Amino acid sequence: MELDRIEKLFSSDDPKEVEKVYTFDREEILTWMKNRPSPEFKMKEIEGKEGEVVVVIPTADSSGAKAREASSVFFPLHVILVESKGPLFNYSKSVNLGIMKAMESSPKWVVVSNDDIHRKDGASKLLDCLSTSTKGMVMASPSSYHTYKVSLIEMKPYFLRGMNLIGKVAKLPPAEVYSYLAMRYGKRLGVKTMTVIDSMLGPMKRMAGEVRDSIINAGSFMILNRRVIRGKVLDETFVNGYEDVYLSMKMRDDYEVIDFKVEEDRGASLGFGKLRFYKSFVNEVYLNYLLWNS
Repeated sequence: MELDRIEKLFSSDDPKEVEKVYTFDREEILTWMKNRPSPEFKMKEIEGKEGEVVVVIPTADSSGAKAREASSVFFPLHVILVESKGPLFNYSKSVNLGIMKAMESSPKWVVVSNDDIHRKDGASKLLDCLSTSTKGMVMASPSSYHTYKVSLIEMKPYFLRGMNLIGKVAKLPPAEVYSYLAMRYGKRLGVKTMTVIDSMLGPMKRMAGEVRDSIINAGSFMILNRRVIRGKVLDETFVNGYEDVYLSMKMRDDYEVIDFKVEEDRGASLGFGKLRFYKSFVNEVYLNYLLWNS
């Protein structure tokens, strides 16, 4: 079956094998994304202070050092660790499962955090900030990996070529890989816009092309008010990327940024090599389908 073939290619550790996924039609790729099986999940709860805030942390190892440190950042709050790993790992599914479990205690707020964070501000400050918030989504103080501006740009061909060259010379995998895939497969797969982090483009954004949309992306850390939690919060068709962008787009008129700081590591879970971005381009295909082609 074609879906099995796509899964085998996508699960490869060879970027050139993963690239072959994009030789399939868009409809085949989207059907595969929507029908991927779920991995096995294991939940571990760290009992804490019962109250209005529960923390959900997806992790590959609920007993590992990263999970322990991430949990300690929120002490003494109740923490739910959702363990899942392997080629079928899906961030959205882990988060949705954790949120569903968290809602059993009817909290007012559910914090969703990666497991690669480090403490700067404590739980008491978080609670103080949330005590006056009424928004549906709350974001932490801006950093490189959360609460940052992204733009959807219909890029000019010459800019994609330049982006590819700069990516190669400067050894920037996202620039090199995304531009290459967009130039080679983008038109056929319906990729009209590219999702870029504004800080990575800097002043070159003016030359990139037509900016179709811009938002503040929650990224690796977000806090959700229970009034916006209805069923699955994150779109599970996305494969470990862009689900945060799509949710942030939907919440653009109902969010605020609070003075709460956390730090995190770059690419601690998925890495920052070419393989990650060869795989993540399927999310660009799906996001473009949702926004411009559905």
